[in-house]
Amino acid sequence: MGFVVDVEKCTECRRCMIACSLVKSGGVRMQSSRIDIRPNWPEVPEIRVCRFEDCVGHPCIGSCPVTAIRESNGVVLIDAESCIGCGSCAAVCPYQSIRIVGGIALKCDLCGGNPACVSECVTGAIRNRGVAE
Repeated sequence: MGFVVDVEKCTECRRCMIACSLVKSGGVRMQSSRIDIRPNWPEVPEIRVCRFEDCVGHPCIGSCPVTAIRESNGVVLIDAESCIGCGSCAAVCPYQSIRIVGGIALKCDLCGGNPACVSECVTGAIRNRGVAE
């Protein structure tokens, strides 16, 4: 489970961010997107998203003082009801993929196995792990 990010293919169109925000918040609210495209012109953009399978030890889990973060079937999940928005998870995330919005930590949860960002990415910059180019 998971996806692969190829920054060389990213055109910064932000279709992935729009799709994610629609799924997660019901509207186009970029701050609600669990993926963040950061321009780095003239270099390739920085794509901030949780890299579940590449993240060693999931430091966000151990950093949470209220145990609102857990791993389930290879995906790290945040329980919004338990989260106190302290930001300790965001501070230790090696991919800078956790953001505090409205007092709650937000990060990718792979949309329950069918990531909206993958289906919207027309360049193949984000694709399911194991899918050939």
